[in-house]
Amino acid sequence: MTAQTENKSISRRYAHACFSLAREASQIEPLAADLRSLQAMLKESADLQKFLNNPTLRRADQEKALSAIADKAKFSPLTKKFLGTLAQKRRLPMLEGIIEALLAEIARSKGEMTAEVTAAHKLTDKQLENLAAALKKVCGQTVAIELKTDASIMGGLIVRIGSKLIDNSVRAKLERLHRALKNTGSSPDKNTKREVA
Repeated sequence: MTAQTENKSISRRYAHACFSLAREASQIEPLAADLRSLQAMLKESADLQKFLNNPTLRRADQEKALSAIADKAKFSPLTKKFLGTLAQKRRLPMLEGIIEALLAEIARSKGEMTAEVTAAHKLTDKQLENLAAALKKVCGQTVAIELKTDASIMGGLIVRIGSKLIDNSVRAKLERLHRALKNTGSSPDKNTKREVA
């Protein structure tokens, strides 16, 4: 088992344990809202990521700091307790993976599918709404979107739903064009030039 596979397995175990507690306490919606807020914090703060991944910090210090963050963000007691458990168990470096696994499990419990969407820049609420509607038509059920940004794709979207991957990024289109040109061993003809323009 590779380290990545093992990490995913551990993340799913913690996610399932937290989901079970939230379901028993009827706290699934507050938990989901907290997780999305925390996910946004992690994306926006490199310092927070460094803090979570710092093995030299004492567990008690990490737990105390996360408790303060949870209080400021008005997270539910369940979320706060779960973050404390992750700090005590030295699982904070896996927090992003655990959040993703938890949100996926919450989505499944609501009859939703989860789509991992990568865009070159942040999408507006309207764009996300339109994308969710389009994916619902394709999949036949509600789709929860987990948005990631990656400027290197230059434009377009990369959508992953389960094992299916749709790469409609500008980067992928350029790579396909490059391979096609390389295989023909010639420069692009007038038609290809027109299409690219």
